[in-house]
Amino acid sequence: MINKITEILKTEGIEKYLINQTEKSSSELFFIKKKLDVRRTKNITDYKVTVYRDLKKDGEKLRGSATADIFPTMADEEVREKLKDAYFAAQFAANPYFELVRGDGKTVTHDPAVSYSTEDASRSMAKALFSTDTDEEAFINSAEIFAVNEKIRIINSDGVDVAFSKFNINGEFVTQCKTEEDVELHYSFDYDCVNENAIAEKAAEGIKAAKDRSVAKRCLESGNYDVILSGEELAEILSYYTFRANSAYIYAKYSDYSVGTNVQGGETDGEKLNIICAATQPYSSEGIKMSDLKLIENGELKAIHGENRFAQYLGIAPTGIYEKIKLEAGTESLEAMKKKPYLQAVKFSDFQMDPFTGHFGGEIRLAYLFDGNSVTKVTGGSVNGIITKAHKNLVFSKERYSDSHYEGPFAVKIENVAVAGSGE
Repeated sequence: MINKITEILKTEGIEKYLINQTEKSSSELFFIKKKLDVRRTKNITDYKVTVYRDLKKDGEKLRGSATADIFPTMADEEVREKLKDAYFAAQFAANPYFELVRGDGKTVTHDPAVSYSTEDASRSMAKALFSTDTDEEAFINSAEIFAVNEKIRIINSDGVDVAFSKFNINGEFVTQCKTEEDVELHYSFDYDCVNENAIAEKAAEGIKAAKDRSVAKRCLESGNYDVILSGEELAEILSYYTFRANSAYIYAKYSDYSVGTNVQGGETDGEKLNIICAATQPYSSEGIKMSDLKLIENGELKAIHGENRFAQYLGIAPTGIYEKIKLEAGTESLEAMKKKPYLQAVKFSDFQMDPFTGHFGGEIRLAYLFDGNSVTKVTGGSVNGIITKAHKNLVFSKERYSDSHYEGPFAVKIENVAVAGSGE
């Protein structure tokens, strides 16, 4: 198919292009409670072809681009029309000129360090998921698991030709409890390897959370609290820094970051940030060779990351777009964090970080409130913080958490965060 695409591009006079070929094989399991309801396997191959068109406007050299989705079932003429349409559209998306990533014309293939059978992987993770479903009052009422192997090949008109494989297992499950109030809580997961311990722990936490949420009280008062956040919410907060260190947002002046910037704003009472962008694949979608990148060290920005075009505009080396970050272990155990009054929010209806303003928060579905004497299960209200105020006193846990997008401390304690109450 690639030969067909390149031949059509040549005959249509389209000289500059990028082809991303993806072969996906997957195993999908759908459960109602512990019973397997549907099992599916899929094998899909698709191609994304980006074509580039060079233009001049007021004497300035520009380069436009547009992308066409191509499938193996398409006839030659259908492929031709799709590529011609994309080339026509490219003239309306002109940007300052940039070069494509260059290669040497040789095919480079990277074999995965670990190869999984998608069927074995999905069944193994399902077994681990339901291994903790033993409570008489709370349970998993449904689950979906998707195990995916991908074979990726990237080719462009400037000599790039690389191939590699990726594995991912993701999905979601819902826990339920009817002890006092009928409650359902939704959880998602996403791993780049078979991680039975992680999914079992998440399921156990979800079952316990449903049980606790069923009896939680709407008694949280408005005020400022030392808030403990963990897992996916912690990863979401840290996305603020990777967003603002992205070359696309720096070029567009959405971010004022530059190498050497103290991203925590000077002196801190808490821990300094140390963030590494982790390479989860050997090449970016543009064919840029990727490796782990030290992004922030002791609160200071050490690098700018991002795609090829914006890196060239800024005059820096392109790194590719990273999908995962790593942090060093924290200095304080979760148990130690809980010796003073705190609000530990463990489940939100929708937790978000606004990377433009630094605001983070969400509506609380379940939290544990410690007043110095006892712990109360609470629901309702919302957390409303600003990272640019909060990041001077961050304390990270020694306990760890890992998924396909984040590897680092399990929890963070943030002092003096505004919380809207839920009192009846």
